[in-house]
Formats: sequence, structure tokens, C-alpha cells
Amino acid sequence: MRRIFLGVFLLLFLMGSIAMAHPPSEVVAEFDLERNVLSVEVTHTVGGDPIHFIEKLTVSHNSKEIIVQQISKQLGDSQTFLYFIPEVEEGDEIEIIAVCNIFGDKSFKFTVEESE
Repeated sequence: MRRIFLGVFLLLFLMGSIAMAHPPSEVVAEFDLERNVLSVEVTHTVGGDPIHFIEKLTVSHNSKEIIVQQISKQLGDSQTFLYFIPEVEEGDEIEIIAVCNIFGDKSFKFTVEESE
């Protein structure tokens, strides 16, 4: 009887944890051609929960994966990442994918343009 109770409790706990999990709410990025720097901001509201965080950020340049950053801790609900990528030119495509460690992902894709 005790095992059944424990099993049901764990199942309900896990279902509740998964229900509370969610993908990042926003990924925005821009590329500074003058400095060759990609700036990525990821918003993933977790309220300080140490076991719920963005675990991976992937950057692709013209459909080729060039950066995979593994992340083990989320310091706030919004994080900014900077990457120096010297080979990017105007007209190139950049895609960023942010992955939650529990459930879901969010992507952002854009074409690099000269800033005004």
C-alpha cells in the first residue's frame, strides 16, 4: 500500500512539474556588422527556480550550426549573450534556438542588414 501511495505521489508531482514547464517566451537578436557581434536576448520567466532553466543556445549562420552553448544555470528571467562572429556579411541569415531543460524551445531567424 505504501508503494502505491508513493508511486501515485511521484506521478502527480512529475505531472505538476511538467505542467509548470514552458518554453522561452521570447528570443530576440541583432547583429552589429561594424563590430561583428551578435547580441541575443532570451526571456524565460522561471522566478528563480534552480531546476528550470535555458539549457542550450544554438546559433546557425546560413543554415550551418556554428555555436552550441550548454547552460547549467539561469541567473534571471532575461539573459543576454554576445558572440563575436567575423565571417557574417550583409544578407546572411542567422537563426538562434533557445531550449528549455524541461520542455520546449523558441527560435528567432533574421537576415543581417546594415544598420542605419
